[in-house]
Amino acid sequence: MNAGKRIHFWSMAAVALVTLAVVWFLMATAPEPIVRERMLVIPGAWWRFLSAFALVIVAIAGMAYLYGLATRPLRAGRYAVTAGTHIFIWLVVLAVFYPVVYLLSVSFNRNDTLAGALPREGNILVRAGVLPNPADISVAQYEKVLRETHLLWHHWLLAGILIAAILVVIGTIILPRFGFYSRKIDRLRGVAGWTIFGSAALLVATIGPDQFYGLTADGRKLPASIGGMVPLYIRNTLFVSGTTGVLAVLLSTTAGYAFARMRFEGRYNTLLTFVFVQMFPTFMALVAIFYLMSRLDLLNTFPGLILAYSGGAIAFSTWIFKGYLDSLSPSLEEQAMVDGATRLGAFWRVILPISIPMLLFIFLNQFIGTYSEFILANTLLVGQEHWTVGVGLRNFTTNQFATQWGAMAASAVLGSIPILAIFYSFQDALTGQHTAGSVKG
Repeated sequence: MNAGKRIHFWSMAAVALVTLAVVWFLMATAPEPIVRERMLVIPGAWWRFLSAFALVIVAIAGMAYLYGLATRPLRAGRYAVTAGTHIFIWLVVLAVFYPVVYLLSVSFNRNDTLAGALPREGNILVRAGVLPNPADISVAQYEKVLRETHLLWHHWLLAGILIAAILVVIGTIILPRFGFYSRKIDRLRGVAGWTIFGSAALLVATIGPDQFYGLTADGRKLPASIGGMVPLYIRNTLFVSGTTGVLAVLLSTTAGYAFARMRFEGRYNTLLTFVFVQMFPTFMALVAIFYLMSRLDLLNTFPGLILAYSGGAIAFSTWIFKGYLDSLSPSLEEQAMVDGATRLGAFWRVILPISIPMLLFIFLNQFIGTYSEFILANTLLVGQEHWTVGVGLRNFTTNQFATQWGAMAASAVLGSIPILAIFYSFQDALTGQHTAGSVKG
């Protein structure tokens, strides 16, 4: 190593040491925190934090610049900009994900309130309530939510298969990051994803409201508490969202194919109507939907809510699938029909297999959109046994004395697990490319 390179590397070490010393000085000279309205406040903390934040970014950019001078001088400036930008983005991402961390910490808190006494010892972030207090970590909130759920033996079997499939998906995501990649891992992830989908569907279809109850000391059944009904709300939401997603796929694929490949009277005007309908928010149709469902005797029923959701999904999903088909060459179906297939056969055997990523996108888009929907579900569903997650979580805030934050956070975490599992199971299929080489030469 020549003298010039040694100077640059020594300079990098000096920059790192100076940065650490300045950051330590900013933190060490901060005044003592004071309690103000049950909050721990450090006077002047914001300018100290922002100064340390900017200093760290500049220091990392400077170290990257020095490293570039030592290795590839012509790229030193690019190294500095890239390193500074990346560390800034990562810090912003961590800040964005902080609400998730806080939600998890509240869900693992043994207390059921956000206004508990702050600890007097420990790290300043723990004493300020920014990070959870390790002494308060407990699974009491999850026990409160799950203890009144009574599963049968086949439900436990399906739950075991579901958990095993989720672990397989996690493993297939982690292994490629350590250099273990093969086509078998991708196929295994796909099989595990469909296993999650199938086992979850069977669980949702076989669990009923009569399996959620409390027990007295002498064995008598009692109605489940607010928290004890949360697994039923999750089950209801999965049933409604899953059925709505399947209907959205069925309706949008057939309608989108007709608009993309066929020419008929009123085609253009119908497409314009779809665009016009999308201009209005869903809640503008609440009165009409409520009146229609009451006349059809579908209030407080899953079919009524599913039909209401599906009606709104037709226009948007049809436009998406039509646009996707417009990007595919019609020669795909023409070649199949030359080989003897009918138009329906070409659609079933050619278009649908290569459209799996788009079908999954439509399903997940509708699934996630209806999973967290509140206004329409709260309007149409009256009975507690039919409530969805959004309506059920609202019930934690209706207590006349205090909101049950711990149980609400635990319920929110449990309710988000199905979406995370399904989304990450099919993330490759969502971005897959299946059309390359599909046309005969």
